[in-house]
Amino acid sequence: MIELRPLAPTQVRWQVAQDAQQVAIAVARTTLDAATRAIVRRGVFRVVLAGGRTPQAAYAILAQESAQWSAWQIYFGDERCLPPEHSDRNSRMAWQTWLAKVAFPRPNVHEIPAELGPEKAAQLYAECVRPVLPFDLVLLGMGTDGHTASLFPGRPHGVGTLVEA
Repeated sequence: MIELRPLAPTQVRWQVAQDAQQVAIAVARTTLDAATRAIVRRGVFRVVLAGGRTPQAAYAILAQESAQWSAWQIYFGDERCLPPEHSDRNSRMAWQTWLAKVAFPRPNVHEIPAELGPEKAAQLYAECVRPVLPFDLVLLGMGTDGHTASLFPGRPHGVGTLVEA
């Protein structure tokens, strides 16, 4: 069984952006700042990426930056159950938009094996992420229909259930 523990209280600070490009800039800046803090503190930065157009724009900005990429560990918050080379995969978008452009170490990218189907992929990915929790930063996008992390409004998605590896 997976134990869920409450996080320590945090202060919430809202930022207002004029448009999607400003959101992407803020996400890229926040990601770089979080990476710097984590690397100084522990020598590693663990981040969960999102898919979608606005995250993609943030990744394009990150591709123009310099960072200690070898200390970054990349995970994904969701993925489509398609072959790894499929153009609709979030992991492929991240590679094409950012990771391949900065010579990111491939072993530091932990892709969801979604081509195996949702149940098997979830089981294997739980085994992958469990030893590295908690993450330093989790990016969640929101689609125009209100979905996030492939959870769509009005559709059943197993709320209250956990996948156990």
